Amino acid sequence: MIGLGKKLGLGAGLAVFWGACVVAQTEVATGPFTEAQIEDGRKVYAARCAACHLPSLVGQGEALPLAGSQFMAGWSNRTTQDLYTLIHASMPKDAAGSLDDRDYANVTAFILHANGAKAGPTAFLAAPPLRIGLIANGISPGDIGTAPAAPQR
Repeated sequence: MIGLGKKLGLGAGLAVFWGACVVAQTEVATGPFTEAQIEDGRKVYAARCAACHLPSLVGQGEALPLAGSQFMAGWSNRTTQDLYTLIHASMPKDAAGSLDDRDYANVTAFILHANGAKAGPTAFLAAPPLRIGLIANGISPGDIGTAPAAPQR
């Protein structure tokens, strides 16, 4: 039989362990992109990607879904760099590689955001690759599918 002191010690140890797990999750909770990249990526996506993948990123025909459970099933164990590299090498479909690196990074940020990843302080191309499943959950925020804001004059 375990004494009360040992039970409290075990409980405290579990609390510290659980707290460490929560802290570890918090440290990777933000994505390797900024809020500005999301907004710039939203504009590029609307102009160059939405015709095939739709404004809601659900895809149609040969254009695969870029958000939601089907996207996460295929991408949760791959990295942010893998996603960027694939988009850069193959999109837009009839003009692969035609965007500049910044636009590809911003579209990647927007797609990650559309899958629930939160922006962080580091720009995409300066950040190390992260496993997508660590930062995204496939749940789109409410602003996905809305038109990008018009430029301020």
